[in-house]
Order: sequence, then structure tokens, then C-alpha cells
Amino acid sequence: MSRQERLETDLDRGFAALEEGRIDDAAACVERCQRIDRAHADVVLLSAAVADARGDADEALEMYAKLVELRPDDPMPRICAARIQLRDLGAAEAALATIATAFEFIDEEADLIEAVIVRTEAQIATGELADARESLAELASSVIDDPELGLDLAELALAAEDAAAAERWIELARKEPTLTADALHLLGRVHEATGQRAQMIAAWQQVRELDAKAGPGPVSISEDELERIASEALAELPAEVRARFEHVPILIDELPSQELVGDGTDPRSLGLFQGTPLSAGSEVTPSVTTIHLFRKNLERTSTDLDQLAEEVRITVLHETAHYFGLDEDDLERIGLD
Repeated sequence: MSRQERLETDLDRGFAALEEGRIDDAAACVERCQRIDRAHADVVLLSAAVADARGDADEALEMYAKLVELRPDDPMPRICAARIQLRDLGAAEAALATIATAFEFIDEEADLIEAVIVRTEAQIATGELADARESLAELASSVIDDPELGLDLAELALAAEDAAAAERWIELARKEPTLTADALHLLGRVHEATGQRAQMIAAWQQVRELDAKAGPGPVSISEDELERIASEALAELPAEVRARFEHVPILIDELPSQELVGDGTDPRSLGLFQGTPLSAGSEVTPSVTTIHLFRKNLERTSTDLDQLAEEVRITVLHETAHYFGLDEDDLERIGLD
């Protein structure tokens, strides 16, 4: 077998391994390919994709920059670089600048959709909501019939404060029966954002009913273990705060009750503290009478027990912080967002 044939074989193997999630095997193919021709465009592409899959943002960006030089008319490396800048590095302004250079080379609808999504996310991140709504409007005439993509676009439209567009994309998502609960949950959030409380509750009651019938998540936890992790999380609090929880029961429920959802509680809430919170300017001492943890919702968020345990911990500390007057910015600063 010639060197060129070995290169092509390893490239095929590398991309196939990456597609199947075998990142180490793909990386081994990269090493072999680089020994043959490090400057080959497909070798650079595979190198970039492997670095991207490994979360090595700097390496991936370097490879995508080389690919732009090798394939200047290809929008894909520019789109990928912008995505990494935005989602991995949190550099929304840089992502906007990078994605802007991709549009003149786009001639495939799939590339256009991905580029618009990245640009819209970056515009939302920089607070340019009007521009984000204009970006999403570019896809209104596209032939999009993928319900999962519809759900993603509905999320973006809601974040861009375009409720009407969100509802249109939700209708696409609802064409796929397995997405019905997710679509209805998002519809409830749209109604929440627009102040339509009755419609919100109606949608969320349907979500609760569907979730109650759904099978178990990828990981499960016992009530005793869930309570133990929650108690350990409470033990992390300062002594004066911890004292307020000394006699507060931790109740484990599968899901929020119909009554709670009827009162406006999100059916996919992970936890709920009931009592009197400390509000801005209030002299009322915060008190918690009951801590609810919703096991089925928590299990749905995780793929293994370690992740589930951390989700429980964050939920308990997050809700506790809310009760003692911390807002979402405060929570983000201390890592409880």
C-alpha cells in the first residue's frame, strides 16, 4: 500500500471513529496521518475535529485557522471557529467577527442554518436582541422540517424575546411525538415570558402528565441517598444559615404535584423551598418550612451518579441562596447558576 493509500485509509478510519465517539482512536489516526502529510487539508480537518471533540479550544482554533488558509472558500472552518469562540471561550464579540466572514462563502442550506444559529447565539450573548431576531428571521423561508432543530430554534427565539417565532418553531417540534413533552414545556415558558399564566399552567400540566408516564432516566438514585447528598450540601452553608435548616424536613417527590404545577411551579423543577424568603428591602427573617427535591427531574439531568450527586448539591445550594436574597448574578459569581 502506498503512502497516499495509507493516508486515505487512516483519514476514513479517523472520521468514522470520530462519528462513533471513539475520540482516542481518531487521535491515533491523526498522528499517523500527520507523519505522512501534516499539511494535507483533510489531515488538518481531522486534527481540528479531534481537538474540538476533546475540548481543546486553542488547538482546535489553530487548526481551523490553518484550514481557512488551505480552503479559503470553505465556510465550515470559520463557522466552527466562531462556535468555539462563543461556546467554549465565551468570546461573543470575537465569534460575531469570525462568523461574519463565513456568509459570503455559504451556498449550502445546512451551512447557512448553522451559521445563523451561531450568529444568533452570539448576538443574544452580547444583548443585541433586535439583531438576533433579524438573524432568525432569515430562516423563516428555509425548508426546515427537522423537529429537533425546530426545538433548538424555538429556544433561540425565546431567548431573543420573539414569542411568535418561538411558537411557530414549537409547532414543528410537536410533529415528532417523542418531543411533545419538551415542546410543551418550552411552550409553557413562552407563555410565562408573555404573561399568559393560564396558558402556561395548561401546557405545564400536560408536561407533568407526560413526564409521569415516561420511563426512567439514564441513572437512578434512592431516596436515602438523595437525602444524604442534600444534607451534606446544607452542611456546606455558614453556621448561622445552617441553623435555620436544623429542623426542616427534606421531602423526596418524583415530580412536582399537580397542585404545585397548578400554582405555577415548573413541572421540571429540580427542587423547591417553601417558606418565607428574604426579599429586597424586607426586614422579615427568611424561613424555610419544607425542602422538596424532585427525584425524576434530577435523574433526567444526569448521565452518571457523580453528575447526579453534583446536580443535587447545586440544586440545594441554589435554592438556599435564593431564599437568602441572592439573585441570578450573585449565583453565577459563586458558581451556583
